[in-house]
Amino acid sequence: MKQLSFHIIFVIFLCTASAYAQLDSIQRLPEVMLTDSKLIHFSKGFKLEKLNDSIIEKNAASLTETLRYNSSIYFKENGFGMVSSPSFRGTNAAQTAVIWNGVNINSVFTGQTDFNTISPLNYNEIAIRSGGGGVQFGSGAVGGSVHLNNSYSFKKIDSTKIGLCFGSFSTLGGNASTTQTWGDHYLNVGLDFISSENDYEYVGKNKTNNHGQFLRFAAKVNEARKLKRGVATWNSEYTYNDRNFSGSLNTIGKDAYNDIATRNLWQLQQNAGIFNTKVSVAHLFEQYKYFPNSEKPLYTGGKANTFIGTFQSEVFLYRKLRIHGKVEYTFVDAEGDNVGNHSRKTLAAVFLLNHKISEKFNYGINLRKEFLNDFDNPFLFSADAKWNVSKNYALRLNGSKNYRVPTFNDLYWYAGGNVDLQPETSYQVELGQEFSIGNLKADVAAYYISSEDLIKWIPGNGGIWQPENIHSTRNYGVEAVLGYFVKFGNLQSLDFNANYSYTKAEDLQKEKQLIYVPFHKAAGTLEYNFNSFSAYFQGLFNGEAFTTTDNSDRVETYTIFNLGAEYRLPCIPKITFGGRLKNVFNVYYENVAYRPMPSRNIEIFLNFNI
Repeated sequence: MKQLSFHIIFVIFLCTASAYAQLDSIQRLPEVMLTDSKLIHFSKGFKLEKLNDSIIEKNAASLTETLRYNSSIYFKENGFGMVSSPSFRGTNAAQTAVIWNGVNINSVFTGQTDFNTISPLNYNEIAIRSGGGGVQFGSGAVGGSVHLNNSYSFKKIDSTKIGLCFGSFSTLGGNASTTQTWGDHYLNVGLDFISSENDYEYVGKNKTNNHGQFLRFAAKVNEARKLKRGVATWNSEYTYNDRNFSGSLNTIGKDAYNDIATRNLWQLQQNAGIFNTKVSVAHLFEQYKYFPNSEKPLYTGGKANTFIGTFQSEVFLYRKLRIHGKVEYTFVDAEGDNVGNHSRKTLAAVFLLNHKISEKFNYGINLRKEFLNDFDNPFLFSADAKWNVSKNYALRLNGSKNYRVPTFNDLYWYAGGNVDLQPETSYQVELGQEFSIGNLKADVAAYYISSEDLIKWIPGNGGIWQPENIHSTRNYGVEAVLGYFVKFGNLQSLDFNANYSYTKAEDLQKEKQLIYVPFHKAAGTLEYNFNSFSAYFQGLFNGEAFTTTDNSDRVETYTIFNLGAEYRLPCIPKITFGGRLKNVFNVYYENVAYRPMPSRNIEIFLNFNI
């Protein structure tokens, strides 16, 4: 791809410029602090899942792959590495918020995040918060939110990790990260890239995935400095994606897409008695270019700058009552060949409360009001509670009102945009239960979502499609998560994790299941560890999903399995090598109609802890 050589040289430079002793993991250190503490303190009554490093590394090709195998989220993917959009509890891609260190990074053009453009590596925590989060995280957090968090610590850290991988379809990847602390300073730098010819065979079709080449490069810097009564932090990342778009069973791919995103967040946190105040300034930049023909220089594109200023203050009284207030101002300036030049100003006031009445029971109340320059936003609220009935059983309950604002494409698209659109709104409730019996842990949740004024593009006069607030939906379902861990002596262990979801998502006008929402989805991983050796077996089941609004066509049910193994050499520097066999039984499957996914393929990797 165009800039492959530059990015590879950049990674190799970092790999060869550092040599330090590696600690096992930053997450295992005490006194580790997240840049977004609200996620922990004000989500007690919500389902919150955290993915650790070992889980992420098993499916590290993209954030899509990480979450597909380790959550109940369904992904609609136009071929491997192509555009990937989530369905969280039956909602659409624009109703799933992606939160980077507390900042909503969904595109101002489309209102969503392409999960294949984000690397899951070099984050200290990836968390999945199910249910409505509009009060805390703003527009789009309807079905749930995915959180990409970095942490910092001032304990002694001196670590560097380098990884290389090579796989089928001429896939090449590499990553490097180093974390250092000295005095009152913390610094983490990470780089990773992946490129692929992506020319896999369509199983049983005597065809090959042509024109699917892709490249992703990411660089991340996280810095913190301890002050006399607080801390100053800086989080920064840069991502570059260059993709040719694959064709389908019936078409030949010709178009291409490249995009650049930069994100910077500066925070100053100060303690004053019982008060903790934080001032934040963030800048987000996104730019895209779409080439109808990848062999020609002609393209359409757009770019946007988002500036966010926040002041927040928190008080923790009697070790029981935590109150948080925030005022946030956002300014967006965007221009594009298909939307013109527009801006948006938003002022938001947020109130969060969590009250720990006893060791067994606590509850929360959250409120949000926004003021925009182009339309009115609804008043948002949520309430949640958690009751630890016993040491082995807990109940949680939450309810909320959430929203999604129209995107710039919805409002201003050159052929059909509708400036009279209103925000989508939804009401939802969830009841969850948590169980633990010895080494077995389980979580079962039932939810109900009612949405109105959904934005739907429909054909209008002259055949021009136009968005309107006409769509209403009802989503309900059940989710279950199971985990079991057991050790055999000092050298062996067995770890099992699985999740299952049943989702009913109805278009109330048509009385039909929404497209690309399977009724059933399940995934699980069984891992065996013996001293320095580990092996795992991973499975994914997706039930049928309809591809047309009248439910006449569908993508069929499929089940695929992956195998993986690795061995850590007991020497210094530590070296780990291994491999993964994906789609073991060479199953033909699609996430999007007529867009086959990869055949059986292999990946080998080599990691150095220097």
